[in-house]
Amino acid sequence: MKIASVYITLISLLIFSCGKEDKKESTNKKAETTTEGNYISKKWKSTKEVFVDSDSLLKIKKDKYFKELRNKYPEFKYVQKWFESNPKELLGLKGDYYKMIKATYEDDANITYENLIAPGDRGTFKYLFVNDDAYYIYEFLLKERKIKPVDIRRIRKGYGAEPMHELTFDRNHLLEKEIFKGDVDQDLFTKNGHLFFKFGKDVDDKRVTNTIDLGTERDF
Repeated sequence: MKIASVYITLISLLIFSCGKEDKKESTNKKAETTTEGNYISKKWKSTKEVFVDSDSLLKIKKDKYFKELRNKYPEFKYVQKWFESNPKELLGLKGDYYKMIKATYEDDANITYENLIAPGDRGTFKYLFVNDDAYYIYEFLLKERKIKPVDIRRIRKGYGAEPMHELTFDRNHLLEKEIFKGDVDQDLFTKNGHLFFKFGKDVDDKRVTNTIDLGTERDF
C-alpha cells in the first residue's frame, strides 16, 4: 500500500509539472507572437522610411540634373520656366522636356551632323517634349530674357508611320491650325548613356532619318 501511495504521488507530481511546462510554453509562444507582431510593424515602418529616403534621393538627383543643364546652357533656365508655367502652347499636357544637343541627318548614303547647342540660323533653340501620346518639337526664340515658341511640330507615337503636324497658334496663344507634314516613323531610345529621338520617312525611294541626341540619360 505504501509503494502504491508513493507511485500515485509521483504520477501526480509529474502531471502537475507537465501542466506547468505546457503553460510556460504557451506563455512563451504568446510572447513570441507578440514580438513577431511588433517586428512586422517595425519592418513596415522601416520600409516606409526607405521609400521616403528614395523619394528624397530622387529629388536630389532631379535637382542636380536640372542645375547642370542650367549651368551648361544659358537659355535653359528660361525654357524650364516656360515649360513649368504651363503655357497655352503646351495644350495642358504633362510630360518631360529635353534640350536637343546634336542632330544627325541621314539621306540615303549622305550623313550630315549639326550642333544644336548654340542658337541656329534663326537664333533659336530646339527642345523635345514627350508625353503619353506624342512627341513635340519646340523651336524657341530667346529675346530679352523671354521665351517665345516660333515653330511647333507634333509627331504621334506608334509602332509604324504616324502623322506629323505643324501646330500654329493665334495671337491669343490658342491652337489655330494643324498642318499635315507627312507620316514618319519615330523612336525614343538610349545608347551609350545618352537618350536619342529618331524619326524618318521614305522620300523618292530614299530613306531619310533624323536622329537627335538629347544628352545624358536621366536616372530619376
